Amino acid sequence: MNSFELDIFSLFLQASLVVQLVMIILLSASISSWWVIFERWTTLSRTTRDMFNFEDYFWSNKELDLVFKEISRKQKKIGLEQIFFVGFEEFNKSKSISDAKKVMEITISRHEQVLENRLSFLSTVASVSPFIGLFGTVWGIMNAFGGLAQLTQVSITVVAPGISEALVATALGLFTAIPALISYNWNVSNINKILKSYFNFSEEFLIILSKKD
Repeated sequence: MNSFELDIFSLFLQASLVVQLVMIILLSASISSWWVIFERWTTLSRTTRDMFNFEDYFWSNKELDLVFKEISRKQKKIGLEQIFFVGFEEFNKSKSISDAKKVMEITISRHEQVLENRLSFLSTVASVSPFIGLFGTVWGIMNAFGGLAQLTQVSITVVAPGISEALVATALGLFTAIPALISYNWNVSNINKILKSYFNFSEEFLIILSKKD
């Protein structure tokens, strides 16, 4: 393992300046994307857990006023708690189902923006990284073959190092892009499930309010 890492480091030092810059950019993008991956995973996991907890609490209580009082005591309301709170609060003020529906839809839309935060970065990394790596590879191979023109005798031992350092850029591009793409698809799928649960709850809640009215 150590010898492999040493070889990669040696290839980086031997690479041309452009290829080195490509490697640095890809490594920076990889580190940043892994931070976003972890942050998004933590956020969505917590959101899903809070959603299930509130649904269990809500459907186990028959009195909406008691649920509202309990939620109103919380300084920070998140997810379904906030959707329920703003909907019930608006209904108590206006006695209008349509007004309650509007404020809940606006709240869901705001939650959607929060849940989709930084997903554009993962999408960009996933789509651009392979091309950046390919650019580094092409540049490195051009330099390798350009140097052959100055040699009178060519062998595989002369060509191999230049091609190897060039191909490292492609490998780094894929190493950066694949986790970002997997995480992006995972996030999109889970966000859609969460939003669907939000809308389903709001519709069921509106039915309860219509009967209360």
